[in-house]
Amino acid sequence: MVEKKPEGDRVAVIGAGPAGLSAAYFLARMGYHVTVFEALPVAGGMMRTGIPDYRLPSDVLDREIRYIERLGVDIRLGLPIGEGETVDGLFAGGFRAVFAAVGNHQGVALGIEGEDAAGVRHALAFLREVSLGGRACPGSDVVVIGGGAVAMDAARTARRLGANVTVFCLEPADSMPAWPEEVRGALDEGVEIQNGWGPRRLRVREGKVCGIELRRCVRVFDDAGRFSPAYDEREVQTRSCDGVLLAIGQRPNPGWARGSRDIPLDARGYLRADPVTFATARPGLFAGGELSSGPSIVVQAVADGRQAALSIDRYLRGVDLTEGRPARPVGTSWNPLPAHPSRESRAHLKLRHPSDRAGFEEVECALEEAGARSEASRCVACGSCSECMLCVDRCEAKAIDHTQKDEVVPIDVGAIVVATGFDVMDPSPMGEYGYGTLPNVVTNLEFERLCNATGPTAGKILLRDGAGWGQAPRRVAILHCIGSRDKKYHAYCSRTCCMYALKYAHLLKDRVGHDVEVYNFYIDMRCFGKGYEEFLVRTQAEGVRMIRGKASRVRVCADPEEAPGTLEVIAEDTLAQRLLRVPVEMVVLCTAMEPRRDTQQVARLFGITTGQDGFFLEEHPKLEPVSTATAGVFVAGACQSPKDIPDSVAQAKAAASMAQALISSRQVQVSPITSSIDPDVCIGCGVCAALCPYGSIEVDTQRQVSRVNPALCKGCGSCAAHCPSGAAKVSHFRDDQVFLELEGLLASEALR
Repeated sequence: MVEKKPEGDRVAVIGAGPAGLSAAYFLARMGYHVTVFEALPVAGGMMRTGIPDYRLPSDVLDREIRYIERLGVDIRLGLPIGEGETVDGLFAGGFRAVFAAVGNHQGVALGIEGEDAAGVRHALAFLREVSLGGRACPGSDVVVIGGGAVAMDAARTARRLGANVTVFCLEPADSMPAWPEEVRGALDEGVEIQNGWGPRRLRVREGKVCGIELRRCVRVFDDAGRFSPAYDEREVQTRSCDGVLLAIGQRPNPGWARGSRDIPLDARGYLRADPVTFATARPGLFAGGELSSGPSIVVQAVADGRQAALSIDRYLRGVDLTEGRPARPVGTSWNPLPAHPSRESRAHLKLRHPSDRAGFEEVECALEEAGARSEASRCVACGSCSECMLCVDRCEAKAIDHTQKDEVVPIDVGAIVVATGFDVMDPSPMGEYGYGTLPNVVTNLEFERLCNATGPTAGKILLRDGAGWGQAPRRVAILHCIGSRDKKYHAYCSRTCCMYALKYAHLLKDRVGHDVEVYNFYIDMRCFGKGYEEFLVRTQAEGVRMIRGKASRVRVCADPEEAPGTLEVIAEDTLAQRLLRVPVEMVVLCTAMEPRRDTQQVARLFGITTGQDGFFLEEHPKLEPVSTATAGVFVAGACQSPKDIPDSVAQAKAAASMAQALISSRQVQVSPITSSIDPDVCIGCGVCAALCPYGSIEVDTQRQVSRVNPALCKGCGSCAAHCPSGAAKVSHFRDDQVFLELEGLLASEALR
């Protein structure tokens, strides 16, 4: 239920097209009382009268309009503004704001001889008449002038009414303004399209059009990109016809502003509005859709209506219209794309056969479930937030605020657990395996997604076939240690590869069938955990072939007896001491676990160190496996070293226990070997504070001296070694103490 505002908060919308209905919808959801004035006897605007039923069925549009009316929106049909009622009258009648969205329903004239003859009509007027129930075609042999969407709609509509239709347009076939699928649809339905022709004059007999003279168009735009067609008068043609539809452009009908003041329409009838707020020069008057932007698309008009509704709400509440309002996106704010996104073909809509398009039934049929799932799985989530505000409307706790600014919030904590995980190695630089160039060479994570029920194949293991998916593989190679145990990349073992490679082999046998041939190319099988060796034996019993030897190369198989696209794995069997060439259809690369790219940045932030392999370094590999050099900072999981899930869970529990023990302790034991700074000698230069890796030194800005926090200091001595004034010392390591220790050692040695 929508909580309505007081009766005085009334808003008028002029035009029941996509922009007007969108504004009315969002204003009604805010609680405003909205009245929509529409000149036509039906609502929908250009969606109703400009888009034929075979593209947008009227029952679908009616259902959407009923949803809007259920919110309390009053849609008054057949009431044109400017004829009786005026914009000034709306304001005088109690409407506090007016949103004008009258659209572009007026055709543009050609300005040639014979244009006023009978049988010559504007395409928009023809489409409007047909949508309102008329089925009268301007003739049996119709010529359409224009190459845009309106021209294609008019041509296809006239074709459905039984006319022979020919389209003449200035542009070449590959530069027509209409979408390619619209052009293909027209051609499939028997419309003839002749490109590169412009009308010279219309032939008229007894007041009715009987033909058209055309000339060859040699240029549509000039060098500056302006519309400036040029013609070759030597190449002309004459075409007989009994009807002409003009589809060379459209503009707003300025009649809606008649009888009102302060509505600054330009020479073509457009009303300019702010591109962000949609406010005009007249207070309280807003404009959107094609009235302000020019010819556009339905989606853009709907977006304009929503933004205008937000502005009207701010205007009526006395809030600044622009504060916190993002500018219209320019197409650069995208989320990062995967380095190697999987390329999958679009799911194409099933089209009604041209022989079945005699009527106005919808041409494009809905996707089947499999196609819809496949299309949804293609998304790479590149879009950032579109500011649709649906999350704000749905959140009952009102916890979402899009106007909130980023802020840094300090949080006092007693311990920190770093569990940032790992990155999966990208095998693209290892060109010998063909990843990124051979379509059926996949990584371990890509194979996991293929096996998942929400993946692109709904859990079926299939081969790529061109841009789509083909049949299940009959031979699969699983290559271990890709990037692991390799001095060129990572010398360490990733630990998990052997076991998940066995899992993949088992899944292949289980889902594809026991006839599938699976080859595991390994260096050593490291089945180190409980039940792991038993799983290896079970997998071997299922018929999985274990080949001891690292694959050296994957390439397209050159054997003519193999099917096209078959791959060949070249490897040395180190047990049999012979070179193998194994033909397969799919290759799975078990890639290395490697430190995250931001590991060094995180290490500097928390004052911890990293090992030679790039992972976070623990304080002691056996006695302190989760502690770090910085007291109170612990590590857990694969950020410390490659490990599987059970080990990560165990280490996480250990880190949690250590953190809890530290927080709950009333006393903390610290090493007696710490640094100290003599305030009488310190000059406050801050060198020690900048050098300290543990953050134990800070500069007292009032006294201009440095101070050491002994609870954090580890006694590394960096400050003492670099202090220019000699104020920093390490406890128990003064010169006299070191000399006494040396004398004691030398004396004991002499006694021997």
